[in-house]
Amino acid sequence: MKKWGLVFAAMALMLAACGKDGGNGESASPKASAEGSAGASASPSASQPASSEENVELTFAQWGTAEQVAATQKLLDIFTQKNPNIKVKLVYKDWGSYWTWITTQAASKDLPDVYKMSFAYVDKYAKLGAMKELDSLISANGFDVAGQFEAPLLAMHQSGGKQVSLPRDANTVVLYYNKDLFDAAKLPYPENGMAWDQVLEIAKKLTVDEKGNTADSAGFDANKIKQWGIVADAAGMADAVLEPQLWSNGARLVDDGGKLALNTPEATQVLEFFRDLTAKYHVNPKTSTIQGMGGNPILAFGTGKFAMAFGGSWSATDFATASFKFGAALPPKFKEVQTVVQPAGYAMSPFTKKEAAAWKLLSWLSGEEGQTEMAKLNDGIPANKLAAQAYLAGDMADLKQLFLDAQAKAIPSAWSDGRDRLMWEFIPQKLALPLQGDGDLAKAVKEIEGLMANP
Repeated sequence: MKKWGLVFAAMALMLAACGKDGGNGESASPKASAEGSAGASASPSASQPASSEENVELTFAQWGTAEQVAATQKLLDIFTQKNPNIKVKLVYKDWGSYWTWITTQAASKDLPDVYKMSFAYVDKYAKLGAMKELDSLISANGFDVAGQFEAPLLAMHQSGGKQVSLPRDANTVVLYYNKDLFDAAKLPYPENGMAWDQVLEIAKKLTVDEKGNTADSAGFDANKIKQWGIVADAAGMADAVLEPQLWSNGARLVDDGGKLALNTPEATQVLEFFRDLTAKYHVNPKTSTIQGMGGNPILAFGTGKFAMAFGGSWSATDFATASFKFGAALPPKFKEVQTVVQPAGYAMSPFTKKEAAAWKLLSWLSGEEGQTEMAKLNDGIPANKLAAQAYLAGDMADLKQLFLDAQAKAIPSAWSDGRDRLMWEFIPQKLALPLQGDGDLAKAVKEIEGLMANP
């Protein structure tokens, strides 16, 4: 959901220098705020005898916010308490630097022993030779993947039919709403899976100009809006908003052969509807408005100027500190409710010299015990279904249940190598302006087709 053209260029240059075929990508996860490393070690617990295994030190790497990095350090501390012969050094970088670094380390065969992997990059880095195939380790250690993970989550961490990483979390995208704005307008809160026509009428009543006129009134001034009914960035959030809404209307972003499928009547209807939200009804802000609020349509919701917004399950913690009360519901629908699951995962270096210890760490982080501890730390929705009860036992149980329910509505859309460029480069570049009424939609679709054919 973020565009990193410089990262794409840097990755391509490094891959070319190393004689490898390059790729470009991005992930929907939050941007990190820190870079560095930290050690995680502990003395043997009084309740656990010291292990007779040889002492080893592993390197674990991830991207993430400062809060996520701190949570991971706590998680690794718990692991080392239970495995006192294994020390783990945590390396963390900002989002853009992380993938540039992983690419470089893969080329030099000096990857971290275990590292965090985005669902969007699995196929790319597997083809790059940066991820160890895990099937033999899973089998040899009796690790019950089928009993612990839903099949779609496992599939998003496979490449060429091989399990190359294991799911860490199961983040999903829902519709958040500002309860204070709804209360002030004396409107009922959104319900799960409302039809888009219903949401549009609500959004009109919650889009307000500087004189207090709403978008459904005669005196409304679309040039002086101070509050918007919804934030629906279909171009900037193509993976989280546009694609599931296409599925909702019986359309597809790409066909089974990977060819763009936006020229069907069902797809055109979706594109025109999102255009009209901004250009005709004025309930959705233009890109320039979002840019003026930091450029992130999800975080813009926290300003209190938007009644409804698409956002990730990972956003709930940020919104909890906002100056208003909020709620969430399943996304609106055209014909049926559809959403996405965006699971990060854990991969192992194919070059590690500490395979047994690395597997112990990776399988613990993805297994019931590690995922339960992650749930207690409120660091994401556990992908391991055996940890669901621990996740629900914390704060915001109703909201967390919604996130779990949303997973059942997720589209089965796998990410192959190169799909990231379509989502975060081609679509934002070509559809952003037409989707706000400044350009021809059909022409933009043709241009995207050309970019896909000649990237």
